[in-house]
Amino acid sequence: MSARPDPIGFLMRDSWRTDAVLAHKLELAGGRDAPAAARAAIARLLAGRVNEFDLFDTTVLVSELITNAVRHGHAGTDETVILHVALAPGVLRVEVCDQGPGFTPAAVPGARAEGGGNGLVLLDRMSTAWGVAGDDGTCVWFERELA
Repeated sequence: MSARPDPIGFLMRDSWRTDAVLAHKLELAGGRDAPAAARAAIARLLAGRVNEFDLFDTTVLVSELITNAVRHGHAGTDETVILHVALAPGVLRVEVCDQGPGFTPAAVPGARAEGGGNGLVLLDRMSTAWGVAGDDGTCVWFERELA
């Protein structure tokens, strides 16, 4: 794993909702197996806590963000990707943090002409709110109102 500082994200800075009933941090090895590991971890963590529809959509979004951390954040097998998950009444927040260079998202995400780019399109359509923080590596977060 990387010796770089741990991207702690907003959740671990206690700057999210005070009524959270779950706050969990997962450390995942980067590389090509990271998205599958994240999908399995989020399924275990949220099973029985959210309905199947919300779980499926959250799993898709987590997989996309972890894939982006590996692909664009250069999180190889020797790097750590941090996944923060918090659940409060009616809302779920997820943060994926890596040590990548960061980016400024387009105002309206769109697929790239050369292919790819759909992860942020899905994020924009399937979440209630999302954003990017770059004060310590890159943290892409989303919130989803739960059914």
